[in-house]
Amino acid sequence: MKQPLTSTLLGLLLVAAMPSLASESGAGNKAQTSRMSECSAQAQEKGLKGDARKEHMSQCLRSPGTQAAAKECNANAAEKGLKGERRKEFVADCVKSKSNAGKVG
Repeated sequence: MKQPLTSTLLGLLLVAAMPSLASESGAGNKAQTSRMSECSAQAQEKGLKGDARKEHMSQCLRSPGTQAAAKECNANAAEKGLKGERRKEFVADCVKSKSNAGKVG
């Protein structure tokens, strides 16, 4: 008898907490949802389908600053002759530092 009661109480707690969790995460998702809608509309206007649409959506959802930083960091990594894991780490750190440099806190 104790096991079903515990399960029921746990279930009720989870159900009660769901609306507050949804409202907290909902505010942050509005901008992303809006951006996805814009990108999707662009793909539809261009008549893109399949892989072309996926590629468009991927590029569209990236911020322009991040794209430019990644391009510059990749070029720097190539100049330094970095490969493999060292290159990945260098590019990731480089992009992060450039992204953080553009933020005003």
